[in-house]
Amino acid sequence: MTRLLVLGYYGFGNFGDELILSAVQDELTSINCEAVFAVNEPGQYASPVCPRHTLVDRHDPTAMRAALWACDYVMLGGGGLIQDVTSSRSSLYYLGIPLLAALHKKGILSYAQGVGPVRRLWIRRLVRTVFGRMILIDVRDDASRDLLLDCGVRTQDICVSSDAGLSYLVARRGEPVAATRRESRIVACVNERFGWTPEETASFLDCLGSQSSVRLDLVVLFPSTDLAFTRAVRSRLLTPSELIISPQPLALLDLCSSATLTVAGRYHMAAAAVAARSPLVALAYDPKVSQLADCCGFDAIQPGYSPQQAARRVHAGSISPVAEESIARLGQTRMDRIARLKAALERRNP
Repeated sequence: MTRLLVLGYYGFGNFGDELILSAVQDELTSINCEAVFAVNEPGQYASPVCPRHTLVDRHDPTAMRAALWACDYVMLGGGGLIQDVTSSRSSLYYLGIPLLAALHKKGILSYAQGVGPVRRLWIRRLVRTVFGRMILIDVRDDASRDLLLDCGVRTQDICVSSDAGLSYLVARRGEPVAATRRESRIVACVNERFGWTPEETASFLDCLGSQSSVRLDLVVLFPSTDLAFTRAVRSRLLTPSELIISPQPLALLDLCSSATLTVAGRYHMAAAAVAARSPLVALAYDPKVSQLADCCGFDAIQPGYSPQQAARRVHAGSISPVAEESIARLGQTRMDRIARLKAALERRNP
């Protein structure tokens, strides 16, 4: 049976990456393969649902070496793994292991992968080398494909699907629920990377709630990064609020489903709002948020707006759920992605 070693930013408490882990595991259950997922602290997880899936400690060199030598393929398993904004170490890790695998005649591929920004020339050259050896390149958006082309990747077609976590949420939510009752409530996820201070962020949220009597749910999806900032925002709010830390995916979908507005300061908060058919506005702290907004057709506020200008833009605009055609397209990209992976593995191992 085909054996995969799957790499991702799994196990570090980020809702989005944990969602992607669940999504990739779910998608691989329909493929006849064994998969080993490299994660941080495997003991934090229950046993995988699929008996053909196992976990390995990404910080254990001996275990990782054994997993690498035993696999037939190394797969980049979704999320924005290839970038050099936070540091160059991320790209070095996620490009270095596949390159080592390729040098030992193993297959390599990417799956629902985000690529970029990549600014360092040496990392761009490494991107060209590694992706040029892949048997399947599947990326989550057009911007990732364009960056690969700009880096000189020309060996084969680059397939554009969607973020694995987003399509997983769409699949979990299923068909729209008729006549969903929306409460007088705003659901918001905030992130200091957008550039506003806690005072400015609180002012924006208060402005959104000032025209009606609303409550505010402040959702924290990445506690190690966002919790302190979110608490600082909450302490400055005039609007009554509740703090919700690390909700489960279905609970987050329910929150968004019943809200009059979702304010998404994290990529996968926007993904949950799309899947839940919530009216949505995003704070584009990262280009990937703008790319998702362009794909799905919701409004993304760019850095540089004052809180008052941003609130006026929301009040003046027509904030409505994402069109059902866009959501249906996301479901289709998931099925197409699974089919491409299955075909690629069968071509190499008939």
